[in-house]
Amino acid sequence: MKRAVLILALGLGFLQAFSANVQTEIKQQKVAVDTLKKDGIDPICKMKVKAGNTKTVVFEKATYGFCSESCKKTFAANPKKYIK
Repeated sequence: MKRAVLILALGLGFLQAFSANVQTEIKQQKVAVDTLKKDGIDPICKMKVKAGNTKTVVFEKATYGFCSESCKKTFAANPKKYIK
């Protein structure tokens, strides 16, 4: 009986770990990186961002530029929160 419970617990733990990994991969596929084509505004901190900036994220066919890697990571974690 103890062996069956142990096997079941290990199986559930593996299943949970695998499903979290799949969700992360799906989220990463929705966000791509590009070069900013024209001047813009960082959607996180509202600072000006110049054309040519490589700290960008493409989300739903729009390219967003960022002043820092921190703002970029914040946006990439939940883009819909910062889009009007």
